[in-house]
Amino acid sequence: MSRAMQRGATVCLGEGGVVVGQLAYSRSGVRENSSFVYSQQWLQSFERFSISPDLPLTETHQYHKAASANDSVFHFAIADTAPDGWGCRVIARDHAKRRNAHKAQGAELPFAPLTSWDYLVGVDDFSRVGALRLRDETGNYLRTIESGDRATPPLLELGSLLGASHAVEQGRETEADLRYLRGRGTSLGGLRPKCSVLDDDGQLAIGKFPSVKDQRSVTKGEVLALRLAVVAGIDAAQARIVYAENSPVAVVRRFDLRFRVVGFPIFRPPLSFRLVGMTSAHTANWLSVLLLPVQIQNMILQSCGVVLPLTC
Repeated sequence: MSRAMQRGATVCLGEGGVVVGQLAYSRSGVRENSSFVYSQQWLQSFERFSISPDLPLTETHQYHKAASANDSVFHFAIADTAPDGWGCRVIARDHAKRRNAHKAQGAELPFAPLTSWDYLVGVDDFSRVGALRLRDETGNYLRTIESGDRATPPLLELGSLLGASHAVEQGRETEADLRYLRGRGTSLGGLRPKCSVLDDDGQLAIGKFPSVKDQRSVTKGEVLALRLAVVAGIDAAQARIVYAENSPVAVVRRFDLRFRVVGFPIFRPPLSFRLVGMTSAHTANWLSVLLLPVQIQNMILQSCGVVLPLTC
């Protein structure tokens, strides 16, 4: 039986790292739960706001546990920063490889099973989705690369990323493949292979790879849809096709982090969709919602009767 464990982190907002509150996680056996409490600094701030629909502004600790196997142990806004689908797959494969190597070396204690906390903190701070950031007791943001270098690669590494991603899809990945994807391909949700990359001008983007199972060019179709939206006068994400190893990779500029610079506020779409009862199993990847044009987001939300207090 696994031992009880407790973990915690300070939840911060934006590039300036404004302290919002404290996150705590505990596990005993198979039971997991978390709690969050706003900091007095945030509650007294003129710019304060509720960071999640299920976290009203109050001084008390607010507890949360997964309602079902498809739900997160964390409150909505925090859960949305964790990996999903593809990112979890990379983290789990990497953990299994290292665990087997650990056993092969004759170690007495194998690696402990992965927990929801492991997945949450297994994402690099630079490419974590949204404006919320997690900081440990030493003041380091989770998961910052030890050397101080960012794990997000430039576009010129797309070929290597594509090869490592396809190896994971086909179940023939090596330790080197997983080590390369760790921190690069774990911050994003969805089931299809993808990673965070730096565009030619240094801006953060998503590299979305064709799957080995594709029967058509899904990446070209996505870029086409986004460009048609722009032609129709809709504010859509910038996207283009870049070829890597003769394969079309969709490079889509991320705009969920643009408020990190000023520290205000986090993006709203994933929280709003969870408000109307859509679980992670239904949404699979809230980045797909994030990349929808703002006008379409608003139309969907209005049709669901959701009224949001914040505008971005």
